[in-house]
Amino acid sequence: MHLRARVMYDFDGEAANGELTIKEDEVLNILRQDVGDGWWEAENSQGVKGLVPQAYCEAVDGTQDGVSSPGSSVPSPSYDDRQDGVDEEWDYDEEWDGEPGSPTDSGLNGQGNYGLHGANRHMKRGGEVKTGTVSKTFKSRFSVFAKSGGEAYLLGADTKKRHIPANTEVRIVESDEGPMWEDPGGDWRFTCEITNPKKESKLKGMKSFIAYQLTPSNTGIRVSRRYKHFDWLYERLSEKFTLICVPQLPDKQVTGRYEESFIERRMDGLQRWMARMTSHPIISQCDAFQHFISCTDEKQWKVGKRKAEKDELVGAAFLQTITPPDTGLEVAHVETQHDNFAKFVKSMNDSMVVIQQTFHESRKRHMGPFKREYQKVGQSFNAIAESFEIDTRPRVNGNDAPPQESVRLTDAVKNTGKTYEDIGLFFAQQPSKDLIPFEDFLREYHGMIQTFPDMIQFHKHTISTVKECQKQREDQKMDFEEAESVKQRADVVSYAMMAEINHFQDERVRNFKEAMEGFLTEQIKFYQNVTAKLEDALGKFQDI
Repeated sequence: MHLRARVMYDFDGEAANGELTIKEDEVLNILRQDVGDGWWEAENSQGVKGLVPQAYCEAVDGTQDGVSSPGSSVPSPSYDDRQDGVDEEWDYDEEWDGEPGSPTDSGLNGQGNYGLHGANRHMKRGGEVKTGTVSKTFKSRFSVFAKSGGEAYLLGADTKKRHIPANTEVRIVESDEGPMWEDPGGDWRFTCEITNPKKESKLKGMKSFIAYQLTPSNTGIRVSRRYKHFDWLYERLSEKFTLICVPQLPDKQVTGRYEESFIERRMDGLQRWMARMTSHPIISQCDAFQHFISCTDEKQWKVGKRKAEKDELVGAAFLQTITPPDTGLEVAHVETQHDNFAKFVKSMNDSMVVIQQTFHESRKRHMGPFKREYQKVGQSFNAIAESFEIDTRPRVNGNDAPPQESVRLTDAVKNTGKTYEDIGLFFAQQPSKDLIPFEDFLREYHGMIQTFPDMIQFHKHTISTVKECQKQREDQKMDFEEAESVKQRADVVSYAMMAEINHFQDERVRNFKEAMEGFLTEQIKFYQNVTAKLEDALGKFQDI
């Protein structure tokens, strides 16, 4: 027997997209609940079939008039049931194999109003019933905004009550520089050193992997972590913090994973990533991250791992933990700032592509053509010095040795040849001191800037939803209280976006200052070494 569901709101479906038009109080037969992304396949009383939004329906018991919560469905296995044996995935190979997905609910965490900008609302004023329809767009149905539950959060469609522990509350405060994430207090800033990569094995040598030792500066407790553990942490953080920049980890590699050069590069990339995480006042304090850097007991690790995977305050649900300043925001002002930052992101992304390519080509020239050219010059000086060695002077007494001035000149030319050969080696070795580290830094920041388009789209949808609700309120299709509640929740999104932008910009100034100082310092040392070599070569000629 099919599940039956009662329609709560009107929905104008698009037949071209396989959608079914439904009306309030209509009863449907639910044919499939596993369509995914917040949609069910249903059949109406006329036998017409199509897709309907799950959030617009409420399940009805087949034999009774009992009604369940909106969007409910046949009970599925509990998360703990689905996790039976899941801890075995920690015994998989170095790169993550088949990590089970985290649980999602039908409201904020991955289901709900996918791309639907609100249901039809019936509001009674003086006995009159008004119906308001908010438009929908197919292309946004699978966007980050929809998948993370942004729309359900804004429209108050999520009815699930969540307990928010005091230690998970996040505050945004006003400062001279604008909205900022509140300082956690105390000596919260710390570093996490990654050292001693070591090849280990298990299952009697059948499985091998590289383990890295992590030591946080604030505890001094060393923990051992594999790359897949970092990958697990990245998945938890990127799922939880929709409006916080969580850059991707260094790329995975199928072959050459145990080569020393690759291990060193990966360790450096992981070190940069960890530095980015520990410097963020929200990420560095969250339970999953603290568990990752502090847990040394295997059983406790599994407990904390499951707890993080069952976290309900992820995606848009995390916004429920945020307390913004009391000052309401003007939509027009927020939209202007949003557009300005979007332009900044595009410009920086484009310039990062250019500068990375420039540095990459410069590195190749240093290690190839520049080295060869200087060595070629050195070899040409050596060749002329060899001809000078043949210098003989015709004399009556038979002593044809050249004078000392000629000998010293030949030696000086030989030294010049060696000088240029050495300078060629300087050019080949120099990228490891300045160009490569700076290129890695640029690659890291390029990865960070690429996390913002999704955040910008999330915020853009938020602004659009607020403007649409305000229009409906003006047309008396939405009551004041409902529109105001949408505006208040949108302010939380805007404040969070502002706080993250300000954090990013502050870090960018500090990081680029340090990176440029390091790069130019190494450049100066390089050219000083080249100058010293040339001055020494010049001195040989001046001593003749």
